[in-house]
Amino acid sequence: MPIYIYKAVTPQGRELTRETAAPSEEELRLELEGQGLLLKGVRKKRTTLFFAAGQRARPDDFLQCNQELATLLKAGLTVPEALGLCLDHPESPVLSAVLPKVLEDVKNGSALSAACARYPKVFDGLYLSSLLTGERTGDLAKPLMRYQEYLRRKVVLQNKVSQAMVYPLFLLFVLGGVMALLFTFVMPRFVALYANFNAVLPWPTQVLMTIVHHFPLGVALAGAVFFSLWAFGRFWVSGEKGRFYWDEAKRKLPLVGWFTRPFLVSQLARTLSTLISGGTPLVEALKVTRDSLSNRAYAVRLNGAIEKVMEGESFSRAAALGDLLPPSAVKLAEVGEASGQLEQMLEEIAHSAEYVLENRVQRAMVLIEPIFILLSGLLIGAVIVVMYLPIIHLTDIVK
Repeated sequence: MPIYIYKAVTPQGRELTRETAAPSEEELRLELEGQGLLLKGVRKKRTTLFFAAGQRARPDDFLQCNQELATLLKAGLTVPEALGLCLDHPESPVLSAVLPKVLEDVKNGSALSAACARYPKVFDGLYLSSLLTGERTGDLAKPLMRYQEYLRRKVVLQNKVSQAMVYPLFLLFVLGGVMALLFTFVMPRFVALYANFNAVLPWPTQVLMTIVHHFPLGVALAGAVFFSLWAFGRFWVSGEKGRFYWDEAKRKLPLVGWFTRPFLVSQLARTLSTLISGGTPLVEALKVTRDSLSNRAYAVRLNGAIEKVMEGESFSRAAALGDLLPPSAVKLAEVGEASGQLEQMLEEIAHSAEYVLENRVQRAMVLIEPIFILLSGLLIGAVIVVMYLPIIHLTDIVK
């Protein structure tokens, strides 16, 4: 749903500038005029190539909203009453725009799940399945609480992975800044100094001086090549085939797959456990899980497992054949199926995968810092030594 920025005047004469999500500019105009606002202008908020703004609510915002809704329902409020108290979310334009429409549909007689299903980019399949389970049992609070726990763990895990990437990126940014400073301000002075010597310089120094001389052009060409490759990659990955191969590569690449595989196992086991514990049949739970997976190649593998389960195969066997779970997790799933406690075993699989992922992230962070500092020091030191080589051999150069 696109984001719009509008300027309006209230009946009291106060001027407002707000941003909100709406299906179209016409619907936004009608809605604001119905509120008694005099519109001065409406424009669609532009999105960058990096972010598609306004398509989904931020996980943290949705976490807070769902917590409020589940708590209010647990306290005994009706769905319209609980939704009415959850409407004020100025930090999330998407939720601020969608929740009033959901409330209106509920007041008009729609079920909460049906009203939320109109906005699939805001409410995912797992959330809709939780709502359906609650409507069937007459207790919405319990499945929403289970979804809340699932979403909280998901957000925590994603935040840990994101935080683990911040420090290496910061070190890379600092190294780039230092190298740019050396090649832009320091090295040109050496080039001018050595140009007056009229002597043959050591070949490493000659190579470095050539790089310094063509540094602006080299940076421009490197930037153009990088941007072209990035744009082509984005275009390729946006297609179904490209997305599949990219996601499959993330699972198989030595370093990336080391983190991707336990994350996917955790996502699969956590989602499936939440659905089964809420009373969702296995096949339906598998289909919802498939649609909620972030890795399309992994989702295709899960789809093959779903077909085997529908043919009468056990989930653990289908997961093993589809390479969805590691051997230890497959054994736990077998035990769960044999004892009738599959959701508990899936919960244990999710815990184990998250523990493995956290340990790997911590170990990587411990190794990245000294390795990066060492490589940075070697690179900068090598540049400085090469530039000082003629001074070290100053006697030979003067002769």
